[in-house]
Amino acid sequence: MIVAIALPRFPLLVAMLANGIALDTPAALAPAPGAPQLVGMCTRAADVCGIRPGLRVGEAIARCPDLVLIPPDPDAVGEAHERVLIRLEELGAGVESHAPGDACFDDTGLVRLHGGQENVLRRVRAALPVGANGRIGVAPTCFAAQQAARQAHPRTPLVITHHEIDAFLAPLPVGRLPLPQAVIDALWDVGIRTVGAVAALPRAAALERMGFDGLRAWRIARGESDGPVRARTPPEPLEAHCCFDEPVGVLGTIEVAVRLLLAELADTARQRGASLRTLHLRARLADGGSWTHNIALREATTDPDRLALAAFGSLGQIGAPVSELAIRTDASGGQATRQMTLERPEHTERRRRAREAISQIRSTLGDDAIMQAITLEPWSHLPERQWVLVPYDISLSHGPRA
Repeated sequence: MIVAIALPRFPLLVAMLANGIALDTPAALAPAPGAPQLVGMCTRAADVCGIRPGLRVGEAIARCPDLVLIPPDPDAVGEAHERVLIRLEELGAGVESHAPGDACFDDTGLVRLHGGQENVLRRVRAALPVGANGRIGVAPTCFAAQQAARQAHPRTPLVITHHEIDAFLAPLPVGRLPLPQAVIDALWDVGIRTVGAVAALPRAAALERMGFDGLRAWRIARGESDGPVRARTPPEPLEAHCCFDEPVGVLGTIEVAVRLLLAELADTARQRGASLRTLHLRARLADGGSWTHNIALREATTDPDRLALAAFGSLGQIGAPVSELAIRTDASGGQATRQMTLERPEHTERRRRAREAISQIRSTLGDDAIMQAITLEPWSHLPERQWVLVPYDISLSHGPRA
């Protein structure tokens, strides 16, 4: 059987707790900086006032003048979700998760380990955050377990057996199936509005209506297995961060800080004989809230240039000045290896020699022995605001010319 958990409105709950806002307050997530002016998740008190996700901010405030708009904090949400996954993994579960507040795992081995399914569910309930109204569903397939978790009572797990799965799935709205919105709209137009109606279609009709990608949804609607749980590999986190004395909104300055952090992470990983598999960029915004971006690298590496190339493309999405910058990475990759060449390129050899020379100088005189000036606020009339000295990073240049 598959066990699924659901933490309703989890991003909103984390943001409210971080800002000390009571859970019965009419509140909604504010739009992120630079995003369309639409409200996000809402509390039940806001639902009563007619507030819905996707409503324009002006209209939402007109409907509910007491509405509290909370800056989204994906950084805190990610940390809270990771803690939940770690608690589940400590029970011995191989956890799969695709969204904050949702997770599922196969309980086959845990039933024997903990002495029955009831004991497993009791331990899972204890692992969920207090006050989050966590719900637990159990079913033969991942999709059915997730839907059971959505409909379960916070204090009572909903268990769906093999004989009950068809009757449970049939009345669910067709929008629950993993289908593109355009396909769902087309099904509605022809009167197919429930999962049971999709399951009743012959295979040929399902192929005609939904295409080859829709056949998986058709099998799911019929209660067939949607594949085994793809348990994640527990990460081996490394983190580096820096704080700015004054909020920084210049992209070039942020890029320099990111490159320095990446170089620090790469050095630490090399010392462990490991390499980096993912990058999780986090920025604490000066006006409140945070910005995050996840990057999955094609292959594990400790090359600062390749890491910077992967990270720089997303930095332009930061829509407000940054007060703190951090990068968390998964260092569970093996020792990075690259195909050897018969001759080292000239600029790479210069960079290698310069890196060795700088390392020797710093080991003797300290990190502040070699510094470089970077642009901080080019529009300022004060020289001390235009430039700032930071430890020199060899990866920022091609090294000294021979």
